[in-house]
Amino acid sequence: MTIAIIGAGIAGAACAARLTQQGHQVVVFDKGRSAGGRMSSKRTEQGYLDLGAQYFTARSEAFRAQCAKWLQAGTISRWNGRLAVFDDSGLHPSPDNTARYIGQPAMQAPVVQLLGNISLHCNCPVDQLQFDGNHWQLFSKGIALGSFSQLVLAIPQQQARQLLQPFLPQSARLTTLFAATALLPCWAVNIQLEQPLLPYDAVFVKNHSISWLARQASKSGRCSAEHWLLHFSPAFSAQHLEASTEAIAEQAVIALQQISGQPINAVTTLCHRWRYAQQAPQYPVSGAVYLPDLALGLAGDWLNGGRVENAWLSGVQLAAELVL
Repeated sequence: MTIAIIGAGIAGAACAARLTQQGHQVVVFDKGRSAGGRMSSKRTEQGYLDLGAQYFTARSEAFRAQCAKWLQAGTISRWNGRLAVFDDSGLHPSPDNTARYIGQPAMQAPVVQLLGNISLHCNCPVDQLQFDGNHWQLFSKGIALGSFSQLVLAIPQQQARQLLQPFLPQSARLTTLFAATALLPCWAVNIQLEQPLLPYDAVFVKNHSISWLARQASKSGRCSAEHWLLHFSPAFSAQHLEASTEAIAEQAVIALQQISGQPINAVTTLCHRWRYAQQAPQYPVSGAVYLPDLALGLAGDWLNGGRVENAWLSGVQLAAELVL
């Protein structure tokens, strides 16, 4: 059985790894320059910058076992950041005992490890699908990519809907999956400063246009200079989705001044717009979805409540259902 997986994030990689272990031929396609998805760190001359996923935790026994293997191999490390909370009462420390992990030397390291020697085609946006009842045909810019007995979409909900639009009349389940929005946007802004800013490494922000900020240098392998990453809230990001990067950067500097209580002199700013990033809280959890009549599976954090761990679990679950 030859299986095509569209999407080389953590869900697609987990699914591909399990299927390969079971002896199946797997080919992975991704529109990005490299594997990782929202776990990708941006490479710069000063080191990596985490613009998407900031860390991950392990609650399930299965993912704890996977993290133990990654720790032993040096693929991930513990991140013992000094945490704080900013709320209506101001900025105050918020230590806890949660084990948080980061990829080494960049956040996408676990994804790269899972894909290993699996056939991976990056810079390959799949934009058309055909299904003859037995096999899926994949196309990119009019070029045929191959014929596959099973298809897995491990991409954000909205992108999956666009690809599967011609097949929605054949499946009430698909129509239901796409009826409500699962993923909300997030503007990310990295600000380089001249001097250290706070006695903390990360701040959870409540009741604000910002939801999170973190010091990149607190993470091994990242930029050693004073870089702070800010994530805007889904509400702010949706409201300003088409704003210019200059306008978003200006708002980020203002917000960092408010939270830190200090004047900010930004050396550089870098903005990234994640159109599909944060989980919509009311979207129902399915885990993963397999439609045998269409030889089609869907996996991703959007089906499993958000979070890196849940994306991994979704990919693993789908791999098991595909071969039952």
